[in-house]
Amino acid sequence: MADYDLIVVGAGAKAAGIATKVHILNSLGLAQLSMLVIEGTEVAASWKGRNGMTSGEEPLAVTPIKDVGFPYQSHVEFGEAGEAIDASLAQFTWQQHMIAKRRYARWVDAGSPPVRHRDYGEYLTWVLSRATEGVEHLGARVTQVRLDEAGERWLVEADEDGGTSRHAGGALVLTGPGIHRAFPHEPAVVDRVFHCDSKRNEFARIPEDRQCDVAIVGGGESALSATMFLRGLRPRCRFTIYTPMLPMSRGESFLENRVFSNPDTVEWGSLDLQTRRDFVKHSDRGVFDPPSLAVIAYDDRCGFVTGRVTDVGAAARGDGVRLDYESPEGTVSREHDYVANCTGFDLLAQLRTLFPAPVREEIERRAGPLWDQPAGGEAPIGRHLELVGMRPRLQVPGMAGLSQGPGFANLGALGLLANRVLQPLVPDYLTPTNQSHRVAQ
Repeated sequence: MADYDLIVVGAGAKAAGIATKVHILNSLGLAQLSMLVIEGTEVAASWKGRNGMTSGEEPLAVTPIKDVGFPYQSHVEFGEAGEAIDASLAQFTWQQHMIAKRRYARWVDAGSPPVRHRDYGEYLTWVLSRATEGVEHLGARVTQVRLDEAGERWLVEADEDGGTSRHAGGALVLTGPGIHRAFPHEPAVVDRVFHCDSKRNEFARIPEDRQCDVAIVGGGESALSATMFLRGLRPRCRFTIYTPMLPMSRGESFLENRVFSNPDTVEWGSLDLQTRRDFVKHSDRGVFDPPSLAVIAYDDRCGFVTGRVTDVGAAARGDGVRLDYESPEGTVSREHDYVANCTGFDLLAQLRTLFPAPVREEIERRAGPLWDQPAGGEAPIGRHLELVGMRPRLQVPGMAGLSQGPGFANLGALGLLANRVLQPLVPDYLTPTNQSHRVAQ
């Protein structure tokens, strides 16, 4: 059984940022780290348009200049070595990728326009193919995660073509969006309900030869991505987007962007929970990106309904679904042919599927109550994006948005995310002497 300093589940943007930094730390002789990336589908699967509810044609919500090294401030975590680390990141930048593809000048001359999801997936694949020092990849599906007998290392089981393999790691990083949130619906309509992580072949149930009416439930990027994807897949359909509040577009001022890039500048952790939650809701989770919103703004096939969906059942006419939703006038019902649940993802649900009951109990013994936490609660995530109190480290960047900064849950600061994850693994001399946030190894 192979043993690693770090095991990362998922070969997406976060894995690319971490792998890049491991490669550089090892190449510069600053550390000797070993990392395993396990991916069950394909590298950058969420971006290429072959998996889930994405065509790959949607515009990226952030500029690709915020690449795997952004914000290039490694001196905060690694002191004087930070300058050399950031300089070495030049070989992994978005610009260098575009130069290698001989497309950089054309992109700049066009005004550096937004790129497509599949373009970003191509960039991540390019990065992960070059970040090789101390980094290994495994094409397999993680089926279970346990602790060793001493309770000091993670044991990861994965199904691959040759059977089941087992791998040990001193720290475990779980990436990816998680599992779709629970969506109340009657069993009779299950074939007419899709989710934001449904497989591509499931959408073939929507007829191609006639017009259908599809409800999209949700008010964030998942809902917008579903609308964009289904508009292209079934151009004859009509779409109604149900949002609990009026649709908002993402505003990107200098101050808002700064919070994503460097949450320490506003002392994010010292802000009260409601202030942090409001910022995340209005700048990330509950908003549509302006370019995509502009595409559907004048599309007669797309409409909006303000209300919170409470139940989905069979339509009175037999074929279709009935949506009950709370509106200012009370509970209202409307009928559609199909419905897509785009209310978001539940990371804790993903963890429950990976950890057997004894491990879940041990995690709560060390880190406190977690599994029955109410929706929207704040998980105890520390500065290194780890579950506070849990050793060996269990790092879940997607759950760190409220506690550590909104950029850790998305693409806002992949370089900073990598620095936070790796800092506990590097020698002490790389850490600034005035770094008050340093945690025990």
